[in-house]
Amino acid sequence: MSKAVLLLQMGGPETLKDVEPFLYNLFNDPFIIQLPSFIKPFQSTLARFISSRRTPKVSVLYDEIGGGSPIRFETECQAKALEKSLRKSLDTDFKVYYAMRYSPPFLRDIIPTIKEDAIQDLIVIPLYPQYSEATTGSSLYECKDLFDKAELTNKLRITYIESWFDNPYYIQLIQQRIIDQLSLLLSDLSIQKKESEEKALREDILILFSAHGLPEKYVERGDPYEQQIKSSVALIMQHEKLKIVRHKISYQSKVGPVKWLEPNTEHTIIELAERGEKNLIVVPISFVGDHIETLHEINIEYKELAEEHGVKNFLMTRAPKANSLLIKALESLIVNVRTADR
Repeated sequence: MSKAVLLLQMGGPETLKDVEPFLYNLFNDPFIIQLPSFIKPFQSTLARFISSRRTPKVSVLYDEIGGGSPIRFETECQAKALEKSLRKSLDTDFKVYYAMRYSPPFLRDIIPTIKEDAIQDLIVIPLYPQYSEATTGSSLYECKDLFDKAELTNKLRITYIESWFDNPYYIQLIQQRIIDQLSLLLSDLSIQKKESEEKALREDILILFSAHGLPEKYVERGDPYEQQIKSSVALIMQHEKLKIVRHKISYQSKVGPVKWLEPNTEHTIIELAERGEKNLIVVPISFVGDHIETLHEINIEYKELAEEHGVKNFLMTRAPKANSLLIKALESLIVNVRTADR
């Protein structure tokens, strides 16, 4: 039986000329922009208007991080690393595909390859550890819809992984990323003795987990995203080296006039700085690759904001990318599916 994995990711513009079509696809998604029923027929027109208005400003931001998003390249690296690992550990010719939601390669472009490869057993993994209707839900809805239209639903055995916020390898990876930054910060603070180090961790350093924001109405309807973020953070902070460090959760990337999850990361950074915090380590908890939200919003905009308000040391943990622990996390999801099927 031919087996395969399909990784789903949000995507991003690879070049500046890709910014407007990317924004159009994003705002044309009814899971992202939820309009009243009487306006829904005009979503495409509204998406075109919003994307054309926002493109000049957003293009400047992408230009400042190198002219585009690295998310496709990073996802391709993750797919290749996972395929290599699966073939080695499971002794079978697993194939690993990847598709983007709002930029090439789109899922519709991958389906012909899945057919040509005569895949019979497919495991679908959205690269969002915490489930939200706006991300995982949107991706899986498109997946099921296109598979139905391609008449694959009844031909393949398809397993959908909806979330993996508590996967031990994922938790371990984020813990290691934080500890790496703690070591750098402690070195900068010239702390040598263990007693002084623990005091600095407890009193002088704060870890700020910044998750991508979400309109509150999603959570009010039962979306588990906020709770899964909190659960991930609780597991991460159980590490012995992190238990003595103070931490806080906030939400970034708010768009539009509706009420989003709080506290907002930007406001939180200002509040922390004004109460005297000098050393912040920001953890982009809901991302497994770099894009504009990490490279620009956190590492440029928030860093400048923090320094303007008196923060001396502002560090961001590295994204998981194709780290071996992320690959183990994804592989363990696949192994669990295979074990459950026996």
